[in-house]
Amino acid sequence: MAQNQPIFQTEEHFVQIPVSIERDSTTLINSNRKPNHWPTILLSTVFVIIGQSIAKLLENFYYDKINRSEYNEHRQNDGVWTQALLQTVGFPLLLLPFIILTAKKQNQPSSDNQLHYKSLAVIYICIGIVMSVQGRLSAMGKLEIPFGIFTLIYTTQLFFTPIFASFVNKTKFNRWVVISLLLAIVTGALTLSSSFGGEPDEAELNYARGSWAALFAALCFSLLLCNIQNVFDSYIFKRTESTTRKPSFASVFEVIIFSSLVATLISMVGLLIAGEQHDLKREMNGFPKGKGAYVMAMVGQAVSWQIYWVGIVGLVFSVSSVLSNVISVVTWPIVSVLVVIFFNYMDDEFDVFKGVALITAVLSAAAYFFRLHKENRNSAY
Repeated sequence: MAQNQPIFQTEEHFVQIPVSIERDSTTLINSNRKPNHWPTILLSTVFVIIGQSIAKLLENFYYDKINRSEYNEHRQNDGVWTQALLQTVGFPLLLLPFIILTAKKQNQPSSDNQLHYKSLAVIYICIGIVMSVQGRLSAMGKLEIPFGIFTLIYTTQLFFTPIFASFVNKTKFNRWVVISLLLAIVTGALTLSSSFGGEPDEAELNYARGSWAALFAALCFSLLLCNIQNVFDSYIFKRTESTTRKPSFASVFEVIIFSSLVATLISMVGLLIAGEQHDLKREMNGFPKGKGAYVMAMVGQAVSWQIYWVGIVGLVFSVSSVLSNVISVVTWPIVSVLVVIFFNYMDDEFDVFKGVALITAVLSAAAYFFRLHKENRNSAY
């Protein structure tokens, strides 16, 4: 019995190692949440595709019906704060699932938890500011330069995200992740032939301002994803390190709700200062399809953006900011094809660029998912 004691202690320490070790930065598979890993990834991916597709279609419908091309230069940026607001204002829809998921979990208060909550409050404010700025810059950039050029510049987020992930999240990259990123970059670049209902005419073009807006919007989106991953890594997942409880998907709703609250308040203040509330009333009264269609288009965008954010943050929660960014970009060709189907924009058709973009999008996602499959399989042994 005395001789077996050291061996037993060694095995006990071996069992404890995976609990205290940090999750792998490449695939970000945590042992506590491994049983829900693939279902969360697949569901989040579907949310990103559905949410972004519907939101973009309704955005095109909105700009198409208000005859955006007829606006003069003094009203060129009308509605940019409104579009930024629509991306976050629907967060109250997430309160019910958040309450349901958290009702069963009663956390014991501690000084460490109180410190975490204070730190999280500051971080959520910062994330909310970045969300608001990103939405505003993105909306402005699309109204200043041709949509193809905006898309090319906005694709630079796939350069920024790996850089931020390396320094902020200590992410390590392997060949499959690099291949996925390269294919996603090609996918984003090939959507340059896409059309947009709010695209400016020649008299409204401002390449300098629009290009900088697109570039900083891409930078903000990458920074946003990496900061969200840092919240999960440094704060939320540590709540369950000393317990047998698995990290809950409720944390995804938590990040979105509190960050969106801040972003919504900022966008509302910006909207009121810019006087866009008067434009909303004018547009609704003059909307060709009627007031009801106008309200439905705006509400539909708000709901769709929340579906999108649940998917985006869900992918960060279950894998990484890098995969989240990849899935967001590879959805662009799907949106591009849907715009061709539902709208009759001049010179917009299903061309070779859109076809190749769909292929590279599938290959990009497949490369990352294959890497996840290999690591899941290896960790099972």
